[in-house]
Amino acid sequence: MSALPAPQPVALEAHDGRTLAGLLLEAGAARGALAINGATGFRREFYLKFAAYSAQRGYHSLVYDYRGIGASAHLPLAQERACMSDWGLLDMPAALESLAGRYPRLPLVTLGHSVGGQLIGCMPNQSRARAHVMIATSTGYWRRQRVPFRYQALAFWKLYGPWMLRRYGYVPRGALWTGESLPRGVFLQWRSWCLSAAPFGAALDAQLSDAGFAAVRAPLLSWGFRDDPIATPAAVEALLGSYANAPIERRWTAPAEIGARAIGHHGFFAEAHRDSLWRAALDWIDARCA
Repeated sequence: MSALPAPQPVALEAHDGRTLAGLLLEAGAARGALAINGATGFRREFYLKFAAYSAQRGYHSLVYDYRGIGASAHLPLAQERACMSDWGLLDMPAALESLAGRYPRLPLVTLGHSVGGQLIGCMPNQSRARAHVMIATSTGYWRRQRVPFRYQALAFWKLYGPWMLRRYGYVPRGALWTGESLPRGVFLQWRSWCLSAAPFGAALDAQLSDAGFAAVRAPLLSWGFRDDPIATPAAVEALLGSYANAPIERRWTAPAEIGARAIGHHGFFAEAHRDSLWRAALDWIDARCA
């Protein structure tokens, strides 16, 4: 493989004028471009090693922070008005549009981790992508999660989060939340989604009423992991029901199958899985971009 590409800072402009901070890793002989949409509370840097591998495999790869997170948090968090649906309706489309503008002749693909796959149907430009990969992506309804994690999640929604909002005006990292600090609107909307069993879309939240989940028709790879307490089979299927017209390939991997002790909700992106999970994901993308 070629040498590791150096990430280039790029500014992404969303439709509402908001600027997001991205890092672009360019491939040598490119065969496509990949937008990597992160999970809640994960900074763009978490995905850099996977992005570098993807660039080595021939895909210009873009990682970025959603509004209110990491390098895209331009306001004091207590003043930030972002909500989670903004990430799918505005930020994820801005990332894909940026790649389309830079590389108009290359096929585009998205790879989303958790919420970054969940909200594909919110993107008004999702049809620009040749294919989509969902990693550990599902609904967040707490009763579909595994015990004892579901009770930890319930404590986060009912106790820790509301208490932090009253105290700080946002939800900081702490005992029940190890991710990046969350703006009020992001936490409250996420909380409402995770406390409801309604199908993902307008029935779940009026702010998703313009989303087009059923309009997604590109091939979709949904990849779950047997030890993930969040994206359980029931939770994954509940989400995929909203993508009724997409040709979906479902994959489930247990840690022992790849010689790992654990994968969980975010272990896919560990560099130890470069020659197993990463390679297989890029092989699937290659087949759709050939």
